[in-house]
Amino acid sequence: MNSYIYFSIIICCFNSEKYIRETIDSIVKQTYKFWEIVIINDGSSDKTEEIINEYINKKLPIKYFKQKNKGFADARNKAIELSKYDWIAIIDHDDICEKNRLKIHADQIKRNNDCMLFFGNSIIFSSENSFISKHLSKFDFNKIKLNKEDAYNSLLSEGCFIDTETVVFNKNASAKINNFNINYKYIADYDFFIRMGKLYNFNYTNVVLSKWRVHENQATVKMSKLYKKEYFLLLFNNISFKNKFSLNLLIFFKLIKQIINY
Repeated sequence: MNSYIYFSIIICCFNSEKYIRETIDSIVKQTYKFWEIVIINDGSSDKTEEIINEYINKKLPIKYFKQKNKGFADARNKAIELSKYDWIAIIDHDDICEKNRLKIHADQIKRNNDCMLFFGNSIIFSSENSFISKHLSKFDFNKIKLNKEDAYNSLLSEGCFIDTETVVFNKNASAKINNFNINYKYIADYDFFIRMGKLYNFNYTNVVLSKWRVHENQATVKMSKLYKKEYFLLLFNNISFKNKFSLNLLIFFKLIKQIINY
């Protein structure tokens, strides 16, 4: 019986010529070799496609699809559709996987067969390769619970403690929540984690799995008014005032403070 975990690693890219080589190279250099790459080119007008074709010509296990620009939520859904394997790992077009990331994920999955989403720590770094911080150091995991429904409540009360570029999730579980919500331009990942947390157990490791690059062209750096509006609507729609009114009210005002601080 084959005991290996196989991964479909999805990359959604838009005008990614500056960083996409580093991203793909970080997958090729993985110590764990049971994977495919699924790349969705979401309407790039630069040399992104040319660079991707270089890797395809090397006969690497890459599926490639180009579409008109529809946003990363739609692109993620297309990548999931094209993925062959049960476990989907996300890495964005400007981020980098640590070389043992997939091996660590495989071990996580084997040890926790009741969990459908896994994540880890990440290093936040600048485009000049300067270390900024570790993502999970900003959160108190003594307060965070990752069993189903508890994961949902923790994401609402503590904010999005999950860094997307460290995430792997089960394809069938994702299908049951209809994958990513294309109505969100900026916070589809956070919404996805919240909806997964309603139904499934999560598992995490404090080991650094990926590096998250911060640069001036990121939507999360620009912090547009639309980003804040989406964040507010997401939280408002997920807080039920029918049950535990006082607790939900406390969470609501705490999150309003988080939005203002953004």
